[in-house]
Amino acid sequence: MSRTRRKFSPRFKADLCVELLKGEKDLNSLASENSLLPNLLRNWKKDFLEKCPKAFDDTSENYWKEKYLAAHREKEDYAKKVGQPAMQVDWLKKNLRRSLDQDTRTNLLQSLSKSRSRASGKKWERTISVRTAAGLLSLNRTGIYYKHRDNKPAEEELACKALLDRVHTDNPSWGARQLSKQLRMQGFKAGRFRTMRFMREMGIDAIYPRMNLSKRQKKAQILPYLLKNVDIRRPNQAWSIDITYIPIRHGFLYLTALIDWYSRCIVGWEADDTLDTRMVIQAVRKAFRIARPEILNSDQGCQFTSNEYKAFLRENHVRQSMDGKSRWADNIMIERWFRSFKYEEAYLTQYNNIREARQAIRSYVKKYNFERCHSAIGGVPPAQAYFPAMLLDAARATA
Repeated sequence: MSRTRRKFSPRFKADLCVELLKGEKDLNSLASENSLLPNLLRNWKKDFLEKCPKAFDDTSENYWKEKYLAAHREKEDYAKKVGQPAMQVDWLKKNLRRSLDQDTRTNLLQSLSKSRSRASGKKWERTISVRTAAGLLSLNRTGIYYKHRDNKPAEEELACKALLDRVHTDNPSWGARQLSKQLRMQGFKAGRFRTMRFMREMGIDAIYPRMNLSKRQKKAQILPYLLKNVDIRRPNQAWSIDITYIPIRHGFLYLTALIDWYSRCIVGWEADDTLDTRMVIQAVRKAFRIARPEILNSDQGCQFTSNEYKAFLRENHVRQSMDGKSRWADNIMIERWFRSFKYEEAYLTQYNNIREARQAIRSYVKKYNFERCHSAIGGVPPAQAYFPAMLLDAARATA
């Protein structure tokens, strides 16, 4: 039996996006509560953020006025053609759809399908057919028989991903075969292909030199590594940026962070449940409020090879550098900080939602920058080596 594709109103989509941006619920939990696929909700959020600036575009006012007048004329023509009864039925269908949520309409359809009245000469008969009732309520009649599957990731899957993140952090050169064996030793059902799928979803990859047997397709321009044998002598001479995976109670999120090579100071960060270029640019934009580096180094991930990211750096007159292929050591500064953060904070705490995770990251970054002494910079906190003495107190107050 074929199923009719579900339709969602713009208001419904917008309300879910706003609730998701509040950070009180993670993406997977919100998708499960509304019987949605997480990727669908993730795409709605992306479209919502891209179209927000149009709300302040005055040029669109005439467009909506013309659209309203056209709809009004169409309504008048329709009323003349089909008459008042058909118009009343359409009015009823639209208002039922707007005023009642889907669960309420589904419950009403189920009650109507079961209700029967006595009729002369017949045992029982329905007062209205299920097909007719479903049409009035704008529902697929199979909805009263079909129960939506819970799309929330299983606890076993989340625990498996959390262990996978730890093992990969300790052994970044291990591939899917070795990682799947390690997971099975801990009691998880994880074959090679399931482990590979988890790695793709988490945005991690094995780090080791590979034989250059084939050339990559030149879909994106790979820029050279600019920091080879460079003597770093001052703050903002070179920064590094990278992305890592952070587990939370009902899912996971991604953390983008930027570090200054000279002082080891974290100059900017951003956390989100969607891995895209927008999150990366938002983290860089926050860091640029403090200063701008001469060189910003990254790996060859798709977020850093995108035209949008490259154009943003060019607009701010920052030279872009990229690691060599499979050269994880080229970005060692930020990799070491991610390891410290995970073992000193993320692995010791289970965050209930994105808001809690962001608060914890903010507290850790402040403590790391202003309190924790770093042996590589003479045993002083990174902020003391990064900020001039006269600005240190102001930076601590705004961190």
